[in-house]
Amino acid sequence: MKRLLPFLFLISFAAHAQTPTDTLATDPLTPLIKEREQMVRQYEEANAQRNSLFGNKPSKKDLEEVVAALKGIIRKDTEIVRAVQAATLRRTANILAENQQVKQQVTVARSDQSSTRQRFYELENQIANLQLRDKQRQKKLVELQAAAEEAIEERTSRDLLAAGLAVVSLGLLGYVVKLRGQQLAPKRRRK
Repeated sequence: MKRLLPFLFLISFAAHAQTPTDTLATDPLTPLIKEREQMVRQYEEANAQRNSLFGNKPSKKDLEEVVAALKGIIRKDTEIVRAVQAATLRRTANILAENQQVKQQVTVARSDQSSTRQRFYELENQIANLQLRDKQRQKKLVELQAAAEEAIEERTSRDLLAAGLAVVSLGLLGYVVKLRGQQLAPKRRRK
């Protein structure tokens, strides 16, 4: 019995150390352990009683009190063990619930991570496609600019050729007019 008491104190202390301070006030072990301590004191008092009539040997009544105290201690130990078991079950249930919640959070985080990664790859592909389109547009723009410059050069050369031909035509027209003016001038003098 005396060996069980330190073990129960250790279990009680461990239970107190693992629980937050607000649950210490509602801990069912504390009053049970105090009651057990009182019963142990009663047992020690009953066990220490000796009747001088029997030569300092305990009487039947003393032994009955000792047995009653021991039975009370055993009942209290049973209550304490049940309370410890209940607290352990509650703690185990809480730990299992927290573990399940953590697993769910991990699952959600992994699915979020995979969907984010997939979205990232989609965006990378979209960027690559847009860059490819931009390069194609740039290439087409360069080709169109080259074609425009070529068309401008051709137009300029045609315009210069037309201007040159116009100047030559005017020059020939001027020459023809001058020649006619010279041919008409001697005929007018003859008349």
